[in-house]
Amino acid sequence: MEALSYLAILFTAMLPAIEARGAYPLAYALGYTDVLTHILIFASSSLPAVPILYGLRLLEEKLVSRVQLLSSLYDKVIRRIRAKSERVVKYRAVYLGLALYVAIPLPGTGVWTGSLISYVVGLDRTKSLLAVVLGNFAACNLLYALVVLIGLAL
Repeated sequence: MEALSYLAILFTAMLPAIEARGAYPLAYALGYTDVLTHILIFASSSLPAVPILYGLRLLEEKLVSRVQLLSSLYDKVIRRIRAKSERVVKYRAVYLGLALYVAIPLPGTGVWTGSLISYVVGLDRTKSLLAVVLGNFAACNLLYALVVLIGLAL
């Protein structure tokens, strides 16, 4: 039963919109308040950043150029957003902003959204991955402190 509980916690941490914000209260409710659980939640909630940041770019290269409907939609939406965001992207502080955005443990902020924003805006993937993981580290530590140490079951 312990393995199934851990799997439930880890899969919850990887779900979009729920992520670590839902995994910590679940772990607390199931009685897992140790540091190992904290580390595993952080790792599993950080995991989706890799396929989002690297996979979407690969999908873009392979699929968008071959499907006319996607190509025109891509031109209208993504390229337009990237053109308008060029003024902001040139500053290195944009990665600090991305990390802070991911660090806020509220619905709509997190690894999935931060990674998606990074892709849409056209930020460097490696720097974005570092910013998203650092932001998630801060969010996980804050959630661990709130849920486990203080006992707030969000």
